[in-house]
Amino acid sequence: MSSKLLTSTVNASTSARYTPTNLKASMYIPFGQSGSGCYGSTLGKLHAVYTEPIQSKVFKLALSIPCPSGSVFNIGDYGTADGGTSMVFLGQLITLLKQQHGPGAQFQVIYEDQGENDFNSLFRRLSGIIPDPPSYLIEMDNVYALACGTDFYKQCVPSHSMHFIMCMMSVQWLSKLPTVYKDSVYICHESPEHEKEALRKQAQLDWERFLLMRSREMKEGGVLFIGAPAEYVHQKTGQKRFCNDTFLTLMTKVWKSFTISGDITTQEFIDTNISCCVRNVDQMREPFVTEKSQVVESGLRLLSSELIFNKNIFYSSWKQKKDEEGIDDREGFARMMVSAHRQWSNHSFIAGLSESRSLEDKEKIVNNLYANVTTEIAKMDPEMLKDDLCTIHVLIKKIYK
Repeated sequence: MSSKLLTSTVNASTSARYTPTNLKASMYIPFGQSGSGCYGSTLGKLHAVYTEPIQSKVFKLALSIPCPSGSVFNIGDYGTADGGTSMVFLGQLITLLKQQHGPGAQFQVIYEDQGENDFNSLFRRLSGIIPDPPSYLIEMDNVYALACGTDFYKQCVPSHSMHFIMCMMSVQWLSKLPTVYKDSVYICHESPEHEKEALRKQAQLDWERFLLMRSREMKEGGVLFIGAPAEYVHQKTGQKRFCNDTFLTLMTKVWKSFTISGDITTQEFIDTNISCCVRNVDQMREPFVTEKSQVVESGLRLLSSELIFNKNIFYSSWKQKKDEEGIDDREGFARMMVSAHRQWSNHSFIAGLSESRSLEDKEKIVNNLYANVTTEIAKMDPEMLKDDLCTIHVLIKKIYK
């Protein structure tokens, strides 16, 4: 077998021109022990099904990307975490590409994430030490995997080198937090307009920068596939909602109660604001609206943008157990939901608590937060969280100029 696992970090240098003003606030560090594959076994399982509704369209586009005989077909998985989300998808994609380009074609997969990412779990997963989901790398010849520990708001790989780039559930993370939310951990429906506007402006700057960096990296004819959490109008109620609305609302409620009980200070509540933005369809389309925009002038063209309500695997598991065994295991549903969402949210709380606290004290407070959120969700009907997982899937092409 000639597939190789390359553990060196590509282009790990840092550009002084684009350093977040508050690194602690903008950094994302997964929860769980390094090398354990915790992300892929919880949140990664939830995210992995998000590609299913659009998979055939993505594969068809990928097969149309030109790659001359003898060239290496380069694939990027940006914001990869531990690779669990994309493992099955990339295996299917490379299988189709091999059929198209022949058994001798060579493929390079570059896994991008921040330097603090759990790359240990990524390579343990790719090598099969973590067996679920199965690694495509084990059974495939002429496929090579590398890691890139560079922030995706910078250029991560050489110019004009990438054929296909995917990024699932990562572009919501901002380079910096543009304002403070005094009454919520993330922007809420009742937030003042100046908070909403500051977030919108920063989110659009970051989205455009992300696209411009990818445009530099992509070959002409290349495809960029983005999946992002969405803000949307609920079909039944007509209310504006966003992905994980219920979870974030509960987390805010519990965390706010900690200020009342004296477990945390008001300043710590503010310092634990989450540095992300859930965009709506119009905001994702905005850089492509005018021909004079930098993104359009760079050669990128928007092919499609779709709002999709995704399957909640934890809800499905709860309902199957209820229907087939007559067991209404809301506690189990709550534990699975919170375990998954702790992956992306835990660091904001740990990092935002006062430096005067010991790590043991911080972990105790944050453990209590998630325990209380679990209790609150267990009291709810899981039907209320079924439609919370709405995403926008965007397909973009680099045209020939």
